[in-house]
Amino acid sequence: MASTADPIPRDGRDREVPLWRMHLLRAMFLVFVVGGFIVHPQWLLDDPDLTKRGMIDGMTAGLWVLSFLGLRYPLQMLPIFLFEFVWKTIWLLAFGLPGWMAGRADPQFSEDLILIGLGPLVFGLIIPWGYVWRRYVREPAERWR
Repeated sequence: MASTADPIPRDGRDREVPLWRMHLLRAMFLVFVVGGFIVHPQWLLDDPDLTKRGMIDGMTAGLWVLSFLGLRYPLQMLPIFLFEFVWKTIWLLAFGLPGWMAGRADPQFSEDLILIGLGPLVFGLIIPWGYVWRRYVREPAERWR
C-alpha cells in the first residue's frame, strides 16, 4: 500500500534564487562528483602511500561525498562553495600572486596557479551572493539556548 504522507514543508528559500542559478549550482556539484570518481578511486583502491599525511586526500574525499548532497540540496550545501571560494582566494592572494610576481615557474606551482587561482573567479560567478547576504549576514542568528 502506497503512503500518501504530505511532503515536508519547505521554507521558501529555494524560491529566492532563480532556477537557472540552482541548475548552475547543481552543475558545479556534478563537476565535484564526477571529478571525485576520477581522482578518488585511484587512492581508495591502491595501497596507501604511508609517506603522505593524507590530509588533502581526506579533505577532498569529504567534499566529494558532501557534493552528492549538493546535487539534491544546492542551497543547503552552499557553505561548501563558500569554503572553496574563501580558501582559494586566500591561497591566491597569499601564495599564488606573490609567487607569480616573483617569477616562480616550477611545474607544480604553475599547475596550482591555474587550478586554484581560477577558483575565486568560478565560485565568485556561481555563488548567489544576494542569497548569501540575506541568509548569512542579514538574517538573525539561530538561537543559542
